[in-house]
Amino acid sequence: MRTTLCFAVLLSAVSASAQDAGTAAAPDTRPPPPADEIKRVLDYYYNGKDRGPALVELKACLKVDSGKGPTQHECIEPVTGNVKKDTTVHGWTMWYLPEGASYDDVVLQFLHNNDVRSTVDVKLSSVGRTRTWRSSTASKKGKWTIKVKRGDQELGSTSFTVE
Repeated sequence: MRTTLCFAVLLSAVSASAQDAGTAAAPDTRPPPPADEIKRVLDYYYNGKDRGPALVELKACLKVDSGKGPTQHECIEPVTGNVKKDTTVHGWTMWYLPEGASYDDVVLQFLHNNDVRSTVDVKLSSVGRTRTWRSSTASKKGKWTIKVKRGDQELGSTSFTVE
């Protein structure tokens, strides 16, 4: 049962990433990941809750699909160039969480020219793939950075420019 559940989670993640890549119509003919890679993921899934959450992806995003449908909870309009002043930007994240895990010590920070403008808590408790986002208004021109932190450890960052 546990193996079936884990493989279902893995297949769901592979299917979702194929849809993100725009290949949902064509069958994915790539071979499966190597056994050692799958074993590492399974070990983390069943025994990794003390290791912390795995940040899979971080994006600065202009629009997140909060409705129902195939793109629900996805960043559907990532920041690809300069952003106009006073635009709401979402720090969109995708995580992979092990069985039995719950983390309430993760934050998203929005920085303007290396000065922290806002810090927002992120609670993670869904097993397997989960996506979440927090938003901030880019109210000043210049370089903005979105950082994901857990305690003193920086898990990831991305930047954009406001004109």
